[in-house]
Amino acid sequence: MPLLISNDVTARVLTMKDAIAVTDSAFKQYARGLATFQTRTDMWSPTARDGDYYRWGSLIGAIYDPPTLALRFKSDVLSWKEYNGAVTEEWHAVEPGRYLGFILLIDTANGELIGMLNDGIIQHVRVGALTGVGVRHLARKDAAVVGMLGSGGMARSYLEAICIERPIKQCRVFSPTPANRERFAHEMSELLGIEVIAVGSKEEAIRDADIAALCTDSRVPIFTANMVGLLRPGALIVNVRHDEIDGETYDACDRVVITCNSKLNDFVLGTPEQRARRPMDKHYRRRYVDTTFEELSPILIGDAPGRKNDGELIFFHNISAGIQFAAVGRLVYDKARERGLGTPLPIEWFLQDMRN
Repeated sequence: MPLLISNDVTARVLTMKDAIAVTDSAFKQYARGLATFQTRTDMWSPTARDGDYYRWGSLIGAIYDPPTLALRFKSDVLSWKEYNGAVTEEWHAVEPGRYLGFILLIDTANGELIGMLNDGIIQHVRVGALTGVGVRHLARKDAAVVGMLGSGGMARSYLEAICIERPIKQCRVFSPTPANRERFAHEMSELLGIEVIAVGSKEEAIRDADIAALCTDSRVPIFTANMVGLLRPGALIVNVRHDEIDGETYDACDRVVITCNSKLNDFVLGTPEQRARRPMDKHYRRRYVDTTFEELSPILIGDAPGRKNDGELIFFHNISAGIQFAAVGRLVYDKARERGLGTPLPIEWFLQDMRN
């Protein structure tokens, strides 16, 4: 019987530690040909009443164990604005402050729809969990200081995952809005029991850091190659968006490891004038470009080396893959079912006697 699972239920059953474990397992399966994904697809239409563009985004991924396929989709009205030298992307559904994102979960043992899940908490946790997997294999064992750029939901997930995998003692956080970084510092120091300090510049945040976490919504680089030298030797850099760094940053690192090489499928409606409202041609959107970086999954099963020495400077490119929604979504479904949570839906609503 399918379960309708809200963010409230997800919050009750999902932990970052468990999410890291199933994510690690899923990408080991991917390395062995037992998991797969379809590259993210975005479809755009210039019809949005209260924004610059409407965007439909979707990801599909499947894993062998447990036998699960997940389709995650989101429906957004987007707008862009410049703020403190950055180009930020804002989105909503229906009205500002409201969002529409869902995960459909299929049991591939019999083709049954087993879950319909709000994607809010899962989205943040699954990205943080993959950061945890990357830190486990690529960060120095003695990493103790995090330099955090950004103070939103992703920054929270990243710091929680990093602290699970390494003995972090201090985090320095910068975001352009003082109130936001101060709030982050207070809340995360309480949650994690470490020293979290709000600082006044991104340079101050990352200076002598063991791990630099780039967790912003900027569509222009906020981390550039000249900042690499501020980090402690042998540091790990991990990002959320392609756009947060300049191209020279790759060359300034000893290695670049990516979740998986993929190029976003982009389909756009509109006249040339309407399309010009999107900032893609004016600013960095590297997810639209083919990449051939070293992938993470062979490292997880020992087919490629993880960190080679304590002096190696590594960039971990954390990008989306539907595999994560299959792994973490199934984890949430199984735990909710065990605890009798979620709203049961009749399977008859989704089955029919007409061959499609």
